[in-house]
Amino acid sequence: MVSTSSATSTLRADLRAYVLFSAPYSFVVFLLPFYVFELGGGAPEVGAAYGLYALATVLTRLVSGGFVDLAGRRVALGVGGAALAAAMALLGLSSAVQHVYVALFLAGVASSLINVAVIAYVSDVGGVETPQLYSKMRVAAALGAVAGGVSIPAAYLLSRLIGYAAAFRALAFIFAAASLVALVFLPPETKHLASRHGKTRVAMAACIIWLAFLLGLALGLYGPQILPYLHLRFSLSPFSAILLYLPAVSAWLYGPRLAKPNRGVIFAGVAAMSLALFGMSLSPSPYLFSLFWLLESFGVAVASTALDQSLARHVAGVYWGRGYGVYQAANNLGYSLGAFMSGYLPDPFIYAALPLAALSAALIACKDL
Repeated sequence: MVSTSSATSTLRADLRAYVLFSAPYSFVVFLLPFYVFELGGGAPEVGAAYGLYALATVLTRLVSGGFVDLAGRRVALGVGGAALAAAMALLGLSSAVQHVYVALFLAGVASSLINVAVIAYVSDVGGVETPQLYSKMRVAAALGAVAGGVSIPAAYLLSRLIGYAAAFRALAFIFAAASLVALVFLPPETKHLASRHGKTRVAMAACIIWLAFLLGLALGLYGPQILPYLHLRFSLSPFSAILLYLPAVSAWLYGPRLAKPNRGVIFAGVAAMSLALFGMSLSPSPYLFSLFWLLESFGVAVASTALDQSLARHVAGVYWGRGYGVYQAANNLGYSLGAFMSGYLPDPFIYAALPLAALSAALIACKDL
């Protein structure tokens, strides 16, 4: 059993609440675009909704990081979980695109608190000494998203009875309830364990934060448009388009396990993403597109987890909340900028290769991740 210097076992990290908080991910990512279409919106409105979500995280990450360090991981998780429940309830009550915008903005605030608190908690209980614990965190999020994926066939069945919009709203209320249930499983407070790590290397931390920004920008340029692209290019129904993602689920269950905090691993993940994006753009069939989507997801899982693993090594423990707040704010700022532009680009996959190329070049400067 691996232990930190504070005698905290990395095998005892309690991520049950995080699994439940991650469940709405599949619901929002895969079903929301078509709900926006039901409300009369189009690709620009889809991009704006996701952009507002990311913008909310950008605006609140710094405050969230300070709150996590001062109030503690457990309190921040509780506040974030309550905000997530409120956001899902608002989606359940929505009847216009503007309501979706407000709900996604609130969900972004919730995400800011939850994700900063969880990654600081993981650092507390042994992430610096055992980087694979960040992989465990990513896998926990993936398991939650997979569980939340039950909403996809549920939406299909309910939509045949009551229509897609009503089915979406009903499921939103269910996820609001699940977020409240998660509050029962919050882990104990651990911020006192952070004091064991006292080193801060500002230059390296800044370099990692810049890499996170570029990765977020790339993801924002194409991520919000994948399902609308499949729907429009291949004339697929919403549920057929979603089914094409199923092979990529395995990437998020296994990809984080391949991550390590070094440049070679990050470069390999970015290279896989770049190759996949060109393949997605040129795919003549939805089935080939699905295979490249699998490769893209592996690349994202590896690169993003490796960056997570790297930052805590260069930030003093008492600043882990604030450090990861800045790191995630940069990532979300990039995603927000990309998402707002995504609905206006003729081929978002090709354009996303540009920030990935810049990321690869920037890795040369980050010599000691």
